[in-house]
Amino acid sequence: MPDNIFLYFFIGFVLFAIGKSIYYFIEKKTILENYKQVNSVEFKNISGTIFTDGGNKKRSEWCNFDLLINENSIFLFAASFSFIPLKIINLLFSNKNRKNTRNPILLREYKIDHKNVVLIYYPDYMIGSKKITLENLNHEQLLILENLLEGKSRRFY
Repeated sequence: MPDNIFLYFFIGFVLFAIGKSIYYFIEKKTILENYKQVNSVEFKNISGTIFTDGGNKKRSEWCNFDLLINENSIFLFAASFSFIPLKIINLLFSNKNRKNTRNPILLREYKIDHKNVVLIYYPDYMIGSKKITLENLNHEQLLILENLLEGKSRRFY
């Protein structure tokens, strides 16, 4: 039995990854069916990073994102290494309108450059901030994001 412990660990890891992937894609499909509004905008395969500043711990994750942008919120579907699902993040523009959201987190600040968009939010369970950088966006996508975010959150320069 001790000879096979690595094999059991490897099989358990593979089964966990498959189960997490199935759950993620079912949740993504459910969100797209239930929370997508008529005037929603959807972007696929945007590369970016998630930078976490949790006091003494600082962490950076490289991810690919799919975005669903509603009138009052943004759903970010993050996948690490382009195929391993990480999480679904729902950023809310304002606490006044929580319609068509799911476990929303208030978007505090954003910054739009010529190729990047930086979104900053503070989760309930953390003292520090999380910063999401969406990179390699084309000009049309930047204009759409700028028009949607204008006046809904605080912009920093």
